[in-house]
Amino acid sequence: MNRDPIGKGVSRRDLLRYLAMGSAAVAAGPVIAACGGSSGGKSSSSSVAAGNVADITKFVPVDTAHSGKGMTLDMGVVLAFSGPGAFFGRVMSQGVKLASKHIVELGGPTINPIFKDHKSGDPQAGVTAVKELGFSHVPMMLASYVDDLGAMLPGQAQYKIFTMDGGGGTSTFGQGKPYFWGMRAITPNDAVPGTVKYVTDKLTNVKKVQLIGWDLGPLDDPIVKYVNGVVTGAGLQIAGPFIRTKVGATDYSAAIQNAKSNKPDLILLSIYGNDPGYFMKQYVTSGLSAPVVIFEFTADAAKVAGSSYDGVYFAYDYFNAKKPDNGWSSIFINDYKKAYGTDPDFYAANYYEDTFAMWTVIQRALAKGANVKDGTQLDAAMREDLSFKSVYGGDANTAGELVLNPASHSVQKRPMSISQYKGGNVTPLAYFNLNAADYRLA
Repeated sequence: MNRDPIGKGVSRRDLLRYLAMGSAAVAAGPVIAACGGSSGGKSSSSSVAAGNVADITKFVPVDTAHSGKGMTLDMGVVLAFSGPGAFFGRVMSQGVKLASKHIVELGGPTINPIFKDHKSGDPQAGVTAVKELGFSHVPMMLASYVDDLGAMLPGQAQYKIFTMDGGGGTSTFGQGKPYFWGMRAITPNDAVPGTVKYVTDKLTNVKKVQLIGWDLGPLDDPIVKYVNGVVTGAGLQIAGPFIRTKVGATDYSAAIQNAKSNKPDLILLSIYGNDPGYFMKQYVTSGLSAPVVIFEFTADAAKVAGSSYDGVYFAYDYFNAKKPDNGWSSIFINDYKKAYGTDPDFYAANYYEDTFAMWTVIQRALAKGANVKDGTQLDAAMREDLSFKSVYGGDANTAGELVLNPASHSVQKRPMSISQYKGGNVTPLAYFNLNAADYRLA
C-alpha cells in the first residue's frame, strides 16, 4: 500500500492499522492475572455461579426446532495468526473453538471454522483469504482488524460473505458496508459519555478536562469535537486545546508540560498500545496530580508503566474474568480456563459471543426456511433483529445485550465500564452503555 502521510509522520496504512485494531488490539499478552479466574464453580470474587454448558440456554434462547442440529456449516475465520498480532489470532480462535464446541453440545450445528491468516493487517493476505473463501462458497465469516484494514470489504461484498468483526468493530471507515457488521464499541467515543457521567458523579473536584491523543491529522477533528461536546454538555470546562502526540512515542515531556500549563483536573488520554505506559511513567514525576482516564487496558502497557499505573482509570468494553458479569460469562470463563489453562481476555470473549451470534442468525434463517449456506439470506436474517445476547453486562440470571445500528452496522448498545487499576488489581467502578445509557455504579 502506498505511503500516504496523514498528519505528522503517520502513513495511511499505519493509521488504518491503529484504527482497525480497535485501538486496543496492540496488546501483546493476556489480561494480567489479577483480572482473571474463577474456581470451585464460582468466580473468586463474584456471586455469579458458573453452572454448566446446558445452563447456557437460560441466557441464550435456543429454537430447538430450527437449531441446525446435525448440520455442518463452514465459517471463515480470518485473523492474525502470524506477524506482531499473532497473539490475537490465537486467543480469538480459541474463543471461536470453545463456542463451536458449546453450540454442538447445546444441540446446534457443527460450525466448521476455516482459519485464514491476514498476517496482522496485511491487505493482500486479507484479499487472498476472502477470494479463497469466496471460491469455496463459504457464506459467513468472522474477521478482525476491521476486516483487515478495509481491504477485505470489497471481496466479501462481491462474494456475499456475511461477516462480523469483533476485534475492531466497524471503526470509522467500515461503517455501513454491505455484509459487514462491527460487534464491539469504538474507542474513545463510545465510552466517553459514561466516563463523564462517572466523573461528574464521583470525581466532583474535576472542573477542567484536558484531551490528549494520537496525532491523526484531520481524522482527529471529529473525535475532538465529539469529546469536547460531551465534556461541556456535562457542565465541565475544556482545560486547553487538544494536545497531539506521535503514535508510538516514548517521550511525552512536551505533551505533559503543555498539559501542565493548562492546569487540568482530569486528563482523557486517547493513546493506545504501550504508549500509555510510557506516558504514565513520565506523568507521575511531572508534578501533575490530575487523574488520568485511558480508553483501553493491556498487560504490556501496565508492565511498561510499573507502579506509575497505580490509580489510573480506563474505560471501554472491558471483559473482567475475575468478576463475571453474568451466569453465561461465568460458564465461559470456567470452560475457557479448563480448555486453555488461562483466563480469557476481551478478544477471546468477543469471538466466543460472536460465534453464538452467528448461531442465532442461523436459527432465524432456518425458521424462515432460508438457505443458511447463502450469505445474502444470512444477512437478511441478521437485519430482522439487531439485538444479541452478550457475555458482557447482565446479572446472575440474565445475559447482557449487544444491539447494532441498521445504518452504521456498528453497536448502538454495548456493555462498557470504567475501572481503576491499583496494586495489580482492576476494580470496576461503574457500568454503562453508549451515551451513558443504563448507567449504574459497580
